[in-house]
Amino acid sequence: MDDNEAVDISEEVGKFAETYSAFNSVINKLQRQYLTLKETYSIQSEQLQAVNQTLQSLINKNGAVTDFLNSILHSILSGVIAVDETGQVTLLNPTACRLLGVSVFKPTGGRWHYDELFISELGKAHSAIHTMRSGESFDNAEKTIRTQDGRILLVTVCTSLLRNYKGEITGAVELIHDISKIRRMEDELSRMKILASLGEMAASVAHEIRNPLGGVSGFAALLARDLSNEPAKREMAEKIVAGVGSINHTIETLLDFARHESAHRTPIRAKEYLESIIETFADEYGYNGSGIRPINKIEIDSNVIVNLDAHLFKQAIYNLIKNGIESGHQDPTIVVGCHLIPDSGMLDLDCGNVALEIYVEDNGMGISDEDIKKIFSPFYSTKQNGTGLGLSIAWKIVKAHGGEIQATSQIGQGTKFSIFLPAKPGPIGG
Repeated sequence: MDDNEAVDISEEVGKFAETYSAFNSVINKLQRQYLTLKETYSIQSEQLQAVNQTLQSLINKNGAVTDFLNSILHSILSGVIAVDETGQVTLLNPTACRLLGVSVFKPTGGRWHYDELFISELGKAHSAIHTMRSGESFDNAEKTIRTQDGRILLVTVCTSLLRNYKGEITGAVELIHDISKIRRMEDELSRMKILASLGEMAASVAHEIRNPLGGVSGFAALLARDLSNEPAKREMAEKIVAGVGSINHTIETLLDFARHESAHRTPIRAKEYLESIIETFADEYGYNGSGIRPINKIEIDSNVIVNLDAHLFKQAIYNLIKNGIESGHQDPTIVVGCHLIPDSGMLDLDCGNVALEIYVEDNGMGISDEDIKKIFSPFYSTKQNGTGLGLSIAWKIVKAHGGEIQATSQIGQGTKFSIFLPAKPGPIGG
């Protein structure tokens, strides 16, 4: 090997050493960058984990708030209806479903439109639809609605617009509260005050008339006896006696109306009790032989129990049957029936009780919508010779039993009186 070759190798070694040194420098730089990146990743990973924990905590809180709001919506005693800008219902809480007689979705599976929730609506301006379109909100406005299952409800309405986080209108919400029962109670309280005043007045007048009436009846009876040989005059005296008897019957009715009814109730099997009333009515009220006998449509089991004052409540049923017979039809047909019904909210039912409807239906001339509002008022009658007290007395007796009584009628088709009482579907003492 000569000197020139040795120089050439030395140069190659020098270049390699420089390249290796540069490579080590790059490697060291990469290692430092890797360590820096690893440290940055670790910090960012910890930060991301903290963010995830915060986000999960917010999700949990949001879920708790959602559950809380849903619990309020499910528990609130007011119906809640929310609609979007097209009128489609986006929310119906359970109370709204119960009040309106609908499910959350239509039977076909789609969402309701607001206008489909009601058969008819009086006071339609007070609605979520009107609020959404006009921007006008309502607070405790009243309106009357007819529900899908045919009930007529008086409700109060509160409405308000719904907005998103940008403040844009997305729909409206309506709160409805059924005040039908409250209004009935107010009307009944007013009616009871009037009845109490009229009763006191009627009792006073009846007693004042009754005393001299007894004398008139006695003298007329003696006169009829003494005129036994003068038939024409005796007939006039007998008419006086009969007229006095009729007046005395009216006075007895007045006194019955004025009496403060106190029901001494005991558990009674409703089926047996009502069947006995149907069987004995014709005999007790002189319709025997006339062909008039109430038709039995009692549709309950023999073990249904109702707490009644048997003697007092019988008078209410008799008054309703007599009213049907005197309703104007030449060939009166009277139906007496009863059945158990779902709780409609009219009665304050104890646990384990159900509602019993007892009805008396006739085929008479019917009662107009205007007259039917006054049908239970004392001294109000659509009959030529009616005292206007029979139905008032029936109303008082039903109220004394903690029940409700209603009348429905159609001109030319007859009238139906329905009594609603709490009952127990079990044995006496059970």
